[in-house]
Amino acid sequence: MIDFNRVPDEDLYGMCMNGDEGAWQYMYNFILTICRWDKWNLRDEPEDLAQEITTYLIEKALIKVANKNKFKNFVKVMTINKIKDSFKVPQMQSIDKPVRNKRGEEFIPEYADPRPLQDSFIFNIEVASIIDTAIRKLSKDCQKIIIEYLKFKTGSYKNYRELSKVLRMPVPTISSSVRRCLNKLVEVKEVRSLRETWRPS
Repeated sequence: MIDFNRVPDEDLYGMCMNGDEGAWQYMYNFILTICRWDKWNLRDEPEDLAQEITTYLIEKALIKVANKNKFKNFVKVMTINKIKDSFKVPQMQSIDKPVRNKRGEEFIPEYADPRPLQDSFIFNIEVASIIDTAIRKLSKDCQKIIIEYLKFKTGSYKNYRELSKVLRMPVPTISSSVRRCLNKLVEVKEVRSLRETWRPS
């Protein structure tokens, strides 16, 4: 068993990037410890906040780490900032509400489609049919993981926490499970052929 307390920060970062389940469980516990500090008077349960912060680290913050040798310090500072943010009252703003530009003119801002360009690949009917056939050749567990993950990527779930409830697995283990199943999916004959023939326009 790996003693992650002794793993250098740079190696720990690499393990997280590769979806190592043990490394992510360690990072969740690391974040949870900070959430349980006595000085906080949290609105939410520490476990819920730790799940939320771990999700943020997975989805957005991990790629922002500039100094891999200070990875845990980065996570510590990020966690403290997120805890402080949790005490702020969010201000809701309608996307249809006019705002003013520098000249005082009202306008309704336009928001770009948040879906990545590769989503158009997934939604192509022919391609989707091929992928669906390939998914059905995987184990039942991988079928469920990939199908629910694709739903998550297309907005059916708000965040990793909702996805974790559907998959019945902790947030830290989702990344490695998805990676493992996607690696199996891309080796299915139909998907291999698709990758060789498909070219983005």
